[in-house]
Amino acid sequence: MIGSLKIKHPSDISIENIAWTQGALVVEAGLRGCDARLVCTPGVRPAILRVKNSLSPPGKKRFAIAHELGHLKLSHNPGEPTECADEEFHAWYKDQRHQEAEANIFAAELLMPESLFSPRLENSVPSFETIESLASEFQTTLTATAIRYVQLSGQKCAIVCTKAGEVLWSWPSSDFHHWIKRGKKLKASTYAVDFFEKRLATQQMQEVQEVTRDSWIEGESMQDTIKEQSRVLFSYGSVLTLLWIDY
Repeated sequence: MIGSLKIKHPSDISIENIAWTQGALVVEAGLRGCDARLVCTPGVRPAILRVKNSLSPPGKKRFAIAHELGHLKLSHNPGEPTECADEEFHAWYKDQRHQEAEANIFAAELLMPESLFSPRLENSVPSFETIESLASEFQTTLTATAIRYVQLSGQKCAIVCTKAGEVLWSWPSSDFHHWIKRGKKLKASTYAVDFFEKRLATQQMQEVQEVTRDSWIEGESMQDTIKEQSRVLFSYGSVLTLLWIDY
């Protein structure tokens, strides 16, 4: 899709224009009960894709539009309206909400195409500073950008989302051959647990730290270490943690 539109720079990715080329008209509206709504009648164009006009920051609004476009292009429940909000945009593992996870992956790939994203990762060192810089350039959410980084960086790394002090989901790179158990309670030896114990984003958890691998990974030795760095998603009451192994 991106190739056919001759997009050469992240600033060229106008999600409203892309949606129009794919048969959807984006309308900003004062929605209630959701952040975005797709109404599509089979055989009738365009589909109407409404997005809450107060939705911010811009990266979140762009992601919401791309997510709904994903429902349209992936033919999720054709003919039926879809309504999505934070819960749907935060669904990143398939057994959580399968179609919502698919729409999220579609949105991330659309807003951060590999042809533009990968060259910016050359010689990069895993860090949230790198991810935040990419999120700013591509105007995307921190979560989607972190997952895209893990997918394409070539590093042995994983992004982990925790809520209420336990692992909600994790997304490992293809060569991160370690198991992070969903539902696992955070150990006191992690720095991410600071937010749930102290209800604030401590300086230590936001900096790169080295902890024993068994703090995060099932069945690992206490002798081996892993790097950890976190960011708090205050609107979700959750924490994103980047883990990586140096060899």
